[in-house]
Amino acid sequence: MGAKRGPADPERRERIMAATERILLENGITGLSHRTVAREADVPLGSTTYYFATLDDLLDAAIHRLSERYARTLHEWGEALGEVSPGELVEALADLVVRQLRDNRAELVLSFELSTAAMRRPELRDSALLYAETEREVLSAHTDEQTARALSRVLDGLLLQSLAAAAPPTRADITGPLAALLTP
Repeated sequence: MGAKRGPADPERRERIMAATERILLENGITGLSHRTVAREADVPLGSTTYYFATLDDLLDAAIHRLSERYARTLHEWGEALGEVSPGELVEALADLVVRQLRDNRAELVLSFELSTAAMRRPELRDSALLYAETEREVLSAHTDEQTARALSRVLDGLLLQSLAAAAPPTRADITGPLAALLTP
């Protein structure tokens, strides 16, 4: 028996959210519309506007969900590190960058796309900054606040340039800037 449809469909909002995430990860912000989400979620068009009046509401909700997942993953990573030396933190961050580029490329592209969109759309700024704030928060458990902010910015630069590059970065490309901050 298939999923319930209509008013007795308690999972409709979840299907809409999951469809929104898929569309964003595959096609980016410009691929998002109430119509494409409704088609992907297999719900009537009116359902998307019932739960999310505007496209920005839908985008914001999806970005928050993706950010919360990223935050959980990053917090788990940070907790698993425990006490580390600055040199060990360089290596752990390099491993994280490599893993992010390999396993989470679509999420990274979307986060940078969102940051760019927030430059012209102030209503997206809070969502766009969630990734960086999570990084800063996790990193500040392993270093001082100022260094955590600097590391977050360096990580963003490394990831952005790596996503745009024709070839993946070498280990030295990643560890060099991190070591300059953590082990001068």
